[in-house]
Amino acid sequence: MVRDFTIGRYRGIEDLEIKDLANVNIFVGPNNCGKTSILEAVIFSRLYEDVDLFIDTFISRYQKFSSEYFESLFSIDKEPVVCLKLKEDQQELHTHITYEKSRMIRSDDASNIAESFELQFHYSYEDESDHQDKDEIFIRFEEKKENYQISVGNPISNKLKHINVPCKFISFSRFDRSERLLKDVDELLDQNLRGELIEILKIFDKDIINFEVIGKNRTIKLFKTGQKQPLTLSDYGNGMYKAFYIATSALLSKDGMLLIDEIEAGIHNRALTEFISRLLEVCKKRNVQLFLTTHSLEAIDIILDDCKDSLADLAVYHIKNQEQQTRARRYGGSKLTNLRNEIGFDVR
Repeated sequence: MVRDFTIGRYRGIEDLEIKDLANVNIFVGPNNCGKTSILEAVIFSRLYEDVDLFIDTFISRYQKFSSEYFESLFSIDKEPVVCLKLKEDQQELHTHITYEKSRMIRSDDASNIAESFELQFHYSYEDESDHQDKDEIFIRFEEKKENYQISVGNPISNKLKHINVPCKFISFSRFDRSERLLKDVDELLDQNLRGELIEILKIFDKDIINFEVIGKNRTIKLFKTGQKQPLTLSDYGNGMYKAFYIATSALLSKDGMLLIDEIEAGIHNRALTEFISRLLEVCKKRNVQLFLTTHSLEAIDIILDDCKDSLADLAVYHIKNQEQQTRARRYGGSKLTNLRNEIGFDVR
């Protein structure tokens, strides 16, 4: 599990420290305070395991990969960009990310300048006997005529490879790419998790009995009792699409992390309570550490109620930008429950 992390500078975040993370972590605060950026920063710290996830995350926000956008994310004069500390049993993995930019001449023509960007990951791993290993890896983005070539250097050592932390990031304010969902569905079917996903989909339509990926265009279709013609996810609308995507990601995040931006968006209030309850149940069963952002007090109350027997597993962080620094105020599950019950405290 991730126990704490710091962000030196990423997008609008300055010198942010997040401490004492729990199994379920909720980030709240006003618009543009950096809630989504926190989730992205955590994602970037796991890049050595899934470079494609970084590309998907970047394109979902900016619609393309551009040097201008990339440079605006990080500050060259502050390092490290992100420090992440994971702890499993008595073992700890520290990740430090730094960013470097360089320019080079493509040919003998001095006016023909190409740019490259590099993210550098520095790892230190310590076990219960105080034995420590260090390693590093870099991901370079080299500008080509119409796009960027991505290369990974210094493959991480076998000593660190066994610390595998599956990680999924879902942001529906900028809709995820369908290719990523289809890839996840293939993996879910390979792991024989079809039945678990169907049970979650029944929250939205109790008559659903199956789903298949059909045709040359690989369309996801849902089959219902008493209905000969299957429906697509689009026929159901954004709520079902989002639920399908989140449920698939949760089931595939065993022993890892699931990060969801605006958990409540697009899901009808009548289904929200049962859906969040089922999501928490799946994450607990599969040992998934959950990171959520929300603007919904109802969603927070649902989670507080579902975690009432294990409030120590819940933490809420109110994010605020203040005097060139981003601050996070932590509320444990028990404290926030008392504040909600006694004075109706609105943590948002």
